[in-house]
Amino acid sequence: MRRVALVLVVVALGLGGTVAAAAMDMGGGGSGPAVGIAYAAYSPTRIDVVAGQTITWDNTSVRIHTVTADDGSWSSMHLSSGTRYSHAFDTTGTFLYHCQLHPFMRGEVDVHDVLLDQPASVAGPGRPYPLTGRAAAPPDSAVTIEADEGAGFHAVGSATTGADGTFVATVTPRATTSYRAVATGQPSPPVQLVVLDRKVKVSVTTRRGRSVVSATVTPASPGTTIVLQLRLRDRFGWWPMQQRRLDAHSRTRFVLRFPHRVPARVLLTLPDGATPLAVSRTVHIGRG
Repeated sequence: MRRVALVLVVVALGLGGTVAAAAMDMGGGGSGPAVGIAYAAYSPTRIDVVAGQTITWDNTSVRIHTVTADDGSWSSMHLSSGTRYSHAFDTTGTFLYHCQLHPFMRGEVDVHDVLLDQPASVAGPGRPYPLTGRAAAPPDSAVTIEADEGAGFHAVGSATTGADGTFVATVTPRATTSYRAVATGQPSPPVQLVVLDRKVKVSVTTRRGRSVVSATVTPASPGTTIVLQLRLRDRFGWWPMQQRRLDAHSRTRFVLRFPHRVPARVLLTLPDGATPLAVSRTVHIGRG
């Protein structure tokens, strides 16, 4: 028995880092965002969450740190490199925290009843744009989307929450606008949706059935998704054929062969490849 106990002690010491990592992973993590702990700062230093979400701090530096509430209501143990700590925030408010070993390292968690996600890309004027968010509300709860177009916030859309509290609402902005969501009578912090009137210019060269469609977008939008569509009779309308991302010069090209002459156009879209932000003129490709 003594020999077995000794072996267990040795194994436990050898796996000390793993045991510590498991011990630090408290609070039910995985249901919310993550914060990195770098050599001398938390990243991001400030984060917004919805009540009920859990934040996980992951120490990616070589230093030992802690995550400690300024009011002392919660704290991690010493976090060595590669370990993490999770804490659930069940009530709304502002929560300040720091590292006990490096007091200059400070962070802030703002907990809300409802949040709108920051838009991932810019919108096109007069074109539908999906806004997403999350609310601390039961499934099928009503969410109102409000816009500030210069005369205060007013309702412009609505949505309902899913089983996990998330929701999607569509707005159609004409210009850059601030939006907020209202659920259970509580407004979210506003987010700004930037609107740009972008143009898609196209040119076509066809030789021996091989067509090259060149596209340029202005103002420059490198990295944005762009889609080539053909108007096909057997598909009863416009059909996506190829998808690309604009290069550093806001250009791309599509190469394809088609047995007969068909209309074509190029769309600048959201990352989903379906929601249009701008559309080119119609050109023709193929033989004929």
